[in-house]
Amino acid sequence: MIEEREYWGYWWLPENPDEKVGGIASFSPSDGVSLELFSALNDDTRYMGSGTVYRPDFIHGITTDGEKITLKNCIRGNYSMSSSQGIGATSSTYQAIALLSGAHFTEQINFDRFRVQFPLLTKWSGVTGVSYSGSVLEGGEVSAGDTFEITYEFPESITADLDDVELKLIFNADFNMSQVGGASIDEDVYFDIVPDSGQMSYDTSFNYSRMLQDFITLATGKEVQSSMMIGRLERDERPGYDDVEILFSTSGDLKLPDSLHPLKANFVLADITEDFSEVMNNWFEHYKELEPVYNLYFSIQYNSEMYLQNQFLSLTQAIETYHRREIGGQYLSDDEFEEFYDELCENIPDRFDESFQDHLERGTFRYANEYSLRKRLSQLVSEQENIFEELHMDIAASVNEIVNTRNYLTHYDESISPRADTDELHPLILRLRAILEAVLLSNLGIPEDQITERLQQRYSELMRS
Repeated sequence: MIEEREYWGYWWLPENPDEKVGGIASFSPSDGVSLELFSALNDDTRYMGSGTVYRPDFIHGITTDGEKITLKNCIRGNYSMSSSQGIGATSSTYQAIALLSGAHFTEQINFDRFRVQFPLLTKWSGVTGVSYSGSVLEGGEVSAGDTFEITYEFPESITADLDDVELKLIFNADFNMSQVGGASIDEDVYFDIVPDSGQMSYDTSFNYSRMLQDFITLATGKEVQSSMMIGRLERDERPGYDDVEILFSTSGDLKLPDSLHPLKANFVLADITEDFSEVMNNWFEHYKELEPVYNLYFSIQYNSEMYLQNQFLSLTQAIETYHRREIGGQYLSDDEFEEFYDELCENIPDRFDESFQDHLERGTFRYANEYSLRKRLSQLVSEQENIFEELHMDIAASVNEIVNTRNYLTHYDESISPRADTDELHPLILRLRAILEAVLLSNLGIPEDQITERLQQRYSELMRS
């Protein structure tokens, strides 16, 4: 998790580099980026009142350590003026969407490559460059002259060629050594994203980070957020890159996991190493097609405090959207239905008021050809029958209760039965999650037997909890 930071220094607007103001920029994962200044950056009287908000695109800074800072998408909050014994003083505060440490940007932010890291990524990869040897490993009593040797060999990176970028999974290590007292090796893993040509914009980089975050969350079954985002700028006069760290607010105080059992994850790197490029291409390709589905699914993953009713409704909507986009589902062909639809509209009685006629034409009749939620659920469960039979969750038998409960939570019609009460929603939510995860993992190209094994392990524990 990114720690809180403070940056003491001088700050100015890019268009007014000679008018610098002292102040402190602060960052915390939950509260985001703020700037407290000991004066004002802009004395334009239009922005002195409450009617017009001052929103500079960028604010530049230089810290007392000489570090270049850019604050992106800023908005001024408080502005105050005071006077004591004839001496006037002003102060102001700003909020920013992001803090970029390492460079000054004045217009479009572009990077030559981009690096992102997540909690659990090292454990999910299961890759190490450490090996051991020595006589002490042979057993028996240790005596003077016995040896124990630790060797580190940097593992080869793994690469996937996507549409416009090269995606690399890179394995790295930091070494800490002292003359007396030992040494340590800290291994870490990160994604490196390199555009095929030119540079990559800030927004594109951020989108890749978000999609990779969702990928690791789906893979591990645990919610993660980026622990490091670095934009890299190629140096003009010497080899290598200058790194720009990007700090931005996360969605609340997420308690990130620090442990991962490989058999309790949906899949780990070892499961997809030979098909890494194919799996990653499947992920990004399907993400574009199924973004509304992923948004609904991950809104629950990243918000464990969401009400059960909202979790249930989000999952049913996600499944319905997935089926509609990936499978389709119409009772009649488009031509047949259009003829039928015209006939229905022509036979709406004139005595119905205009609003009711419009409701029938644009609502009830227009979507009458779409499969019902019941049919969509039944079809998905049938297609994944081999997986769900092994989960022992009675998913097929729960379809009717799921549909009735969704209809009740939508319309609150007391005549709808059988349905689940609030304290009975949790088992249905687990069944809906299992359905959605099974089809999403299948879309990635994960083998059916592996999906079955991992979901069985995870959901047998979840059903007991």
